[in-house]
Amino acid sequence: MTREGGAGLGSHRGAFLSRAVMASEGWRLVRAGMRRKLFGRRRYQGSAAKICQQVVSRCFDAKRRFFRTSVTSYPEFWARDFGRCVPALLSLGFDREVGDTYRYALGRYAEAGHFALVITPGGRLFDFPAYAPDGLAFFLFGLEKLGDRALVERHRAFLEREAERFVGLVLDSRTGLVRRGQHFSEAQDYAIRDSSCYSNCACHLLQRSLGALGLANPLERYPYRALVEEHFWAGDHFPDDRSGDQHPLGDAQLLPFWTGLADRDPAGRARLDAVLGWMDEQGLNRPLPSRYGISGSAGRRMHPLHRLNPWQGDAVWTCLGLHLLEVLRDFGHPRYPVELERYRALVERLGCFPEVLDGGSAELYEGPFYMFEDSMLWAANLWSLLDRP
Repeated sequence: MTREGGAGLGSHRGAFLSRAVMASEGWRLVRAGMRRKLFGRRRYQGSAAKICQQVVSRCFDAKRRFFRTSVTSYPEFWARDFGRCVPALLSLGFDREVGDTYRYALGRYAEAGHFALVITPGGRLFDFPAYAPDGLAFFLFGLEKLGDRALVERHRAFLEREAERFVGLVLDSRTGLVRRGQHFSEAQDYAIRDSSCYSNCACHLLQRSLGALGLANPLERYPYRALVEEHFWAGDHFPDDRSGDQHPLGDAQLLPFWTGLADRDPAGRARLDAVLGWMDEQGLNRPLPSRYGISGSAGRRMHPLHRLNPWQGDAVWTCLGLHLLEVLRDFGHPRYPVELERYRALVERLGCFPEVLDGGSAELYEGPFYMFEDSMLWAANLWSLLDRP
């Protein structure tokens, strides 16, 4: 694994950094899906809020004192998934558990000498399937929300080294944009993109969090609002990446708003309306918001593993749907109560908080080698929205 600075750049070139760890985690993921196929899935009782409460409680590992990403399929720490849940967890009163999770993760990172997207229950680190720009961005976003200055100060040197490492791995130093022609891990892990809108928005998020935490900020000089406007705004939507190919993708539409690149003023609201209209026309919000993509999008390049587990084509990923709900809430959009009700009804119908849904039927996703996870930590975000309508 990479130890410092720019060493071991194979991380962001798509290499598996630890094949033994990856094989072990992959096999455990398959076994978890097979058990659900054979013995059935877990169903929780109660209202959507009560279901989410039970899921979140089960995701906390009381022995190791950290939030797992899910109960069975992902009993690891995933930096992006935890970071996106931190504001909701804090609003729900999990301040101590969030703090414990950061102490757990930073301790493991300090031992390893570097940041990585995933920490296994045994304390091993890996990136999947390549270096993840959104991993560090979401991790520091959550750390900013926690507001534990003593914890930040204790790990200042490490965090600042990782920010420098991020710049060396991810950025074209001339422009501040994500390097072209390199595969990075993102929300849609298997997609091979060319300087994606999603990851460039993650750069803005990291820049903002570094500044808020009072850390040395090697991204400070880059004007991401202007850069995303220039390179990605197409008048009614945000293209997936800088390749020029037209692949309608949900995450590209949501991150500019969720990360604060778009203001919540009349111009920002008009832009959000335009994007929502475009997403509706493309089918990205059917059967629920938001699908990764649409069926038959030609020419998309995917990691070879996607052939074995083709769940990132046109499936509905609830983490993106939650980001859309949060954007609609923050912008005071009239669609917010409508979409919130759709997710509330979904959770109560299924009796769980699912990871991924079939893009046609909105039923729980089942593939040849994987069956949906029914207890994702993301439930915290919906619980928070339902708790404070």
